[in-house]
Order: sequence, then structure tokens, then C-alpha cells
Amino acid sequence: MNTTPNAVIAGASAAGLAAADGLREGGWEGTITVLGEEQHRPYDRTMLSKGLMATHLGQPAALRTPEQLAQRDIDVRTGQAARGLDIDRQLVVTSDGEAMPYDILVLATGSRARTMTTTDGRPLPVLRTVDDLLSLRATLHGGQSVTLVGAGLIGLEIAAALHTQGHPLTVIGDAALPLADCFGDEVARWLWDLHTSRGIVATLGRKVLAVSGRPGAYRVHLDDGTHHDTDVVLAGIGVVPCDEWLIGSGVRLRDGVLCDAAGRTNVPGVWAAGDIARTQTTTDGRATAFGHWTNAAEQGRNVGLNAARGKHAAYHGLRSFWTVQYGRTVRSLGTRRGGDRDEVAEGDLAGGEFVVLHSAPHGGTWHAVTACGRDRSLRGYRKLLLAGASLSQARELAQVQRG
Repeated sequence: MNTTPNAVIAGASAAGLAAADGLREGGWEGTITVLGEEQHRPYDRTMLSKGLMATHLGQPAALRTPEQLAQRDIDVRTGQAARGLDIDRQLVVTSDGEAMPYDILVLATGSRARTMTTTDGRPLPVLRTVDDLLSLRATLHGGQSVTLVGAGLIGLEIAAALHTQGHPLTVIGDAALPLADCFGDEVARWLWDLHTSRGIVATLGRKVLAVSGRPGAYRVHLDDGTHHDTDVVLAGIGVVPCDEWLIGSGVRLRDGVLCDAAGRTNVPGVWAAGDIARTQTTTDGRATAFGHWTNAAEQGRNVGLNAARGKHAAYHGLRSFWTVQYGRTVRSLGTRRGGDRDEVAEGDLAGGEFVVLHSAPHGGTWHAVTACGRDRSLRGYRKLLLAGASLSQARELAQVQRG
């Protein structure tokens, strides 16, 4: 009888691979099996929209090389997804029918693109996987008009990429100013001007009710009674957690997997990390998600270390994300909140190099920073945010860095 303990990681994601690394770093000597739904080896998903969509060449970089996986004795099984969970017998049922025993289970199945279909049931293309990328490359041709439904981070990255390929482009979004909730009005307006100054047509503050037609002759119907005709429609309307395989398993779900700050779920031995995880606070019961690549990797590693060591160290990472549009990289640390005051502390928006501090109005707390072209400056602000520094300390740093 095989008594070697086994750790199973459901999801060959950034969080899943980081959890595997954390297990080994934490001293786990048993087996580690990573289950991945896609046929491809685990890859950097962020580059699909941030660079690869703008070219007909190239593939996303691998998250780990075969040599790195072999060195840490991590078994990645592509094309073998988790499909069911028996918490009583501690078994993960996979897409090929195997019942895989586990001593430690990390849920890291991430999220998938929210889909749209036409009135006759035809699915509209999205960009979430490398297969999506290859399909779009094969079907998009120069000169086709493209309508993008959705004006979030990924949607606008796709818009910028398609513009460089010469596609007449229309963006439809329900927000009056895209990304204002992420960056504040000033930065969002500067970023949106990068699009409109290049001739991208905007229909903002409107919702899409339906899409009819077929490739080459679509009609997009809006909530104000108007319509828009286009050759291609792409859906960029967000993501949903891949948690349906856990329904009825006994693991608590709430638009994802509920866990504490250490990554522990309500089931002993079962942990969660990455896009699927919803961290529930003990004070008000709210569940929050980080939902970005850097945080997924950091949270995954923390879960792996905890699981291997039998600890429950909380993950208190700083929310971090970035976007690349028209060669400009905008980075954000912390969490901007509704009603925040946005203060340009370094540089200026017109010049495209700046640091903006986000704080509560009327001298309130400082909790986020957004920057473009000032990566070196961000290092100092990161330290201050992690230390819980005051707004006045952030301003003092800005004064020093301005020279």
C-alpha cells in the first residue's frame, strides 16, 4: 500500500504553480500533482492581451520550464481537469475519470471569460486562453471593422492591440469613463484619450441588449434603441470563477471559494488561492478577491508554505496590477476607493510620466498609488503602503523624488 502523502493542486495557474513551489519550499516531501484543463503547458496568461494580441507571431512564456518542474519533482498533468470532489474520502475526480487521493488539496482553478452569444446562439469570441489567441489570429483580417463589448482593463488592451493592426474599432462600455473606478477620473481620462486620439469610436454609458447576424455582418443592439453594424464582435465583459465543479462538495462557495486570510477553506486540508479565492474577513463577513496575476502568485506561494508547515500565516499582500496600452505601462499599487481624492505627486499627466496618490477626501488615509513611467519611484511608495505610512509621508517622499 502506497503511504506517500500526496498534494493535489487543481489548476495549472500562476497561483497553482506558486502553491507547488511553496509546498516544496515549506518542506513538503510527498508527491505534488498539478491538474491543468488546457492541453498547453502552464503559461503567462497576462501577455495574451498585453503584447501577443498585437502580433501574428509568438506564444506566451511558460510559467515553469520542464527542468524547473523536474528539479522540484512537480507532476503537471495537462488536459486533465478537476471535475468533482469527495471531501469525506479525500478524492479529486478528474476529467478522465480518475479518482485521485489527496492529503493536501489546493483549489486554484482560476476564472474563465464571461461569454456572450448571438440571438441564434452563436458564441462570440473572447480572449482568455492561448487557444482563443490562436483562433483570433486565424480569423481576424486587416481592414475588418471590430466592435469590442466591454471597456475594462483587458478590453482596452485588446482595443489598443487591434488598432495597431489597422482595424476600424468601436468600443462599447456601460461606464461613462472607462477605468475611472481603477485609476480615478484624471488618469482614466488621460488613458482614454490615448484611444480616442487615434480614431477609436466610443459608445459609452450604454449596454448591449443583443447581438444578431453572423461573422462579417453583425448588428449590435443597444439599450437606447440604436444599433451598430460591424464585421467582428469581441466580448470583453469580465470573468467568472471556475467553481462549478465544487457545487455540492461541501466547500463553501460565494462567487468563488470562501477562505480565510491564510487560504484555508471550511474543509480541513483544502486551501484556495488565486482568482477563485474569496477571502472572508472576520470583522464584517465580507468576501474580497485580489484577481490579479502578482497577487495570485504571492497568495499561492503563501498557501503552499502554510499547507506544508501546518501553519496559518495570513496573506496581506498589496494589491498590484498593471496595464499596457500604446506602449504606455500604467501600474497601480493598493486599492483606490470610490470617492477618493486623486493627487498628482510627481510629473504630469500631459507628459505621460506621473505618480498619482489616491486617498480619502479631507485629509483622510492614503491607500493606493498609480504611476506611469516612474517605476523607480514606485519602489518607495510600495514600502510606505506596506508599512501603513500616512499621506504626509507619501508627500514627503514625492518631494524628495522630485529633487
